[in-house]
Amino acid sequence: MRNGVVILLFGSALLAACSVWEVNQDPAGMNYRRDANQVIWALQNYRRDNGAFPSTLAMLTPKYLPALPEIPDVRYSPADGSLRYAYIPSWPQLRPVRCASEGNTTAWHCAEHLIDRPL
Repeated sequence: MRNGVVILLFGSALLAACSVWEVNQDPAGMNYRRDANQVIWALQNYRRDNGAFPSTLAMLTPKYLPALPEIPDVRYSPADGSLRYAYIPSWPQLRPVRCASEGNTTAWHCAEHLIDRPL
């Protein structure tokens, strides 16, 4: 019985020592946000040069971006130049995260969701 309690306490201490990040602050989330910011900046430059946002993100290459970054489940709205993306962080945070830009800015609103459903 005493060994079981010791093992339980040791296991709990190991789990407590695991690094847990804020929403979208995990390494993958920060990389996706950095890549999404590059797309936002390219969209801003495209709009400045052409007077409107492109109808597709592919129109940003190669002049504004050498290639489109690989952002999971990215969605683009040509009406306001906003982006949305979703991803699943690494362990121990396995809840899907969805992020949306505030219009065509690099201000992001991200939230965890218990159920992964389409954006």
